[in-house]
Amino acid sequence: MIRGLASTGLVTRFPDAPDHASIAEWCPRLDVDGLELSISRVWDAARVEHDLRAAGLRFQTAHLDKRIGAELIEDARAALAQLESDCRLAASLGATLVVLHLWELPVGDRRLQENLALLPACLDTAAAAGVTLTVETIPCSSGSPLENVRRALDVDDRCRVTLDTEFLAHHGQFDEALADDALWQKVAHLHVKDYAGALRGASGGRRYLIPGEGTIDFGALFGTLRERGYDGALTLEVSSVTPTGTVDEQRFYVAESWLRERPWLLSI
Repeated sequence: MIRGLASTGLVTRFPDAPDHASIAEWCPRLDVDGLELSISRVWDAARVEHDLRAAGLRFQTAHLDKRIGAELIEDARAALAQLESDCRLAASLGATLVVLHLWELPVGDRRLQENLALLPACLDTAAAAGVTLTVETIPCSSGSPLENVRRALDVDDRCRVTLDTEFLAHHGQFDEALADDALWQKVAHLHVKDYAGALRGASGGRRYLIPGEGTIDFGALFGTLRERGYDGALTLEVSSVTPTGTVDEQRFYVAESWLRERPWLLSI
């Protein structure tokens, strides 16, 4: 059965250096199927592991530090070291699957071939830590999310894919992704959030929409999951963090409510 996970980004998206203490404070309150740990490079991995264990938290999946994709271009050795540290932290806290931004700004996917050349090393590192590595369909500077993950799959058959609904919709590829039979043989995880024409709001800040707050046809997605027999997990990737860095408790529980309702089980 599909499990609905909450990303720890729900309480740590402020601004780029989240304090893991908010995870230990807020996430034990969630009544959901599980959690995805969103890892930051500023963390002391040993301290984070200790504190999150002490809070009684375990994780099903983890999002590797988002800078790794950019650093693969800048300093491959440092990037692979960060990837190894993140994978080991994830595994120590129970995660069996990790999500990688194989490309990332400021370079984006303009030099994707260089990132792809290092994909086997990334997969080796994840395997050594005991986790499955997936490449996420994130925004692109020159190509497209589906084109890029298909290229990754061609490079190494061990690669798996995390589909992100918002980013696919942003590139006009949501429907194409649902219909791609070959792609679904490699889909191991989903990130769900809605889309309403832009990734940022009028103020310039990043916006994270719960399904139903935008225009994505989640009924079509959930119907596809059932038709294809998908039995992995999906992570709700939204934020309840205010511009001042506090947690909006109402938004926090609205996100929890969406996961508790399990709308993916109601699709026909």
